[in-house]
This record gives sequence, structure tokens and C-alpha cells, in this order.
Amino acid sequence: MKPTRHAITYIRASTTELLQPNSLEVQRAIVDSFAMTNGYDIQREFFEYGSGCDDDSAQWNAALSFAEDNNCFILCWKVDRFSRSLASFAKSSHVMSRLRFASLGDIEPSPLVLSVLIAAGSNEAANARIRIKSTMQLLKERDGRVWGNPSINETAYPAGLAVRKANASVFNSRIKELIADLKAAGYTLKQCVSKLNNLGVRTRRNKQWTYHLLYRVVNY
Repeated sequence: MKPTRHAITYIRASTTELLQPNSLEVQRAIVDSFAMTNGYDIQREFFEYGSGCDDDSAQWNAALSFAEDNNCFILCWKVDRFSRSLASFAKSSHVMSRLRFASLGDIEPSPLVLSVLIAAGSNEAANARIRIKSTMQLLKERDGRVWGNPSINETAYPAGLAVRKANASVFNSRIKELIADLKAAGYTLKQCVSKLNNLGVRTRRNKQWTYHLLYRVVNY
């Protein structure tokens, strides 16, 4: 059994509570389980909604200062939840040895690994902005289409089905990612069912999860 070590936690969601209602709770569950498993005593939690590319966010800076002033560890779920800014790499160098990421295990992260993961997160954020901008431009160009499509059965319905399938695929991917992280934190699939329901994460039909439903999504 490892000796108890003082720590704080930092969790972040990219948008708002309305758009990401369960993000902080899932992160909190994973980090709390990681702390309990590895002998960390959580003294305080820092959380916020905001871009990971902003290395001047208030709670992020507060967490760095608190960890340095109180000689404690900073626990976080994944590197991209900590930051997606390359500038943060240098800014957090003074507490680098105190960083612990549940996704990487209870080890001091290598500066090389951190720089690669932060660079990957920064690149992903940039690509997401490009995709959103391109999609908005495409929709704007198509905005002049005529209402009352006479070929609705041949065009609109199949298009709607394709959209629903795409939405289902995105939803299933998110659930798979959550389950993978929960399993990494030590949860069994059966325990994941209870955890999702307790956190208020519902199926696409807004129902509670059952073992068989979750099994189908995870193995789809």
C-alpha cells in the first residue's frame, strides 16, 4: 500500500454545462478512483469550462499556484484535459514532477511524452475549428434551396436516415470512449452501467442503461 500523498484535482470541459452535462462528473469519477487506488488524499478540486488552448484560464493557473505553494500533486484525467496549449508546457514546468494523469498511470510524466500529447491536442483543436468553419460555409452556400421538395421520398428521407446513422455513430463512439476510460480506472462493464445511470448519462432514446444495451454499444 502506497503512503498517502496530498493532491488536488483539475478537471475541465471544453464548452458549457448545458452542452456537456456529464463531462465533469465522469472525469471526477475517474480521477477519484485513481486517487483512491494510488494513495492520494485529495485536498481540493479545481474545475472549469473553457478551451484547453487557453493557458491563462483562472482555475488552471490557480491549480498550478496551489500545487507549488502547498507542495502537492495535481491529478488530472488526460493530458488534453489539462491543456492543449504548447505554451502551457513551459508555464507548468515548475510543477511537472507533481503532475499525474489517470490515463498514463501513477508515474511522473516524461517531458517528451507531455510535449507530444499536448502538441497532438493542439493540432486536434485546430482541425476541429477548420471543420466547423468549413461546415458553416457549406451550409451557408446551400441555404437557398427550394422548400417543398417533390422528390422528398427519394432524397430527404434517405438523407435523414444517413444523418441519424451518423449521429448514432458519434454517440456510440463517445460512450465507447467513456467506458474505455472507466475500465482503465478499474470499473467492470456491469459497474459502468450503474456509473452511467448514477451520473445521468442516458441512451440515445433517453432511457437508463442496462447491461445488454451497453454491451451492444461497446461491441458494435
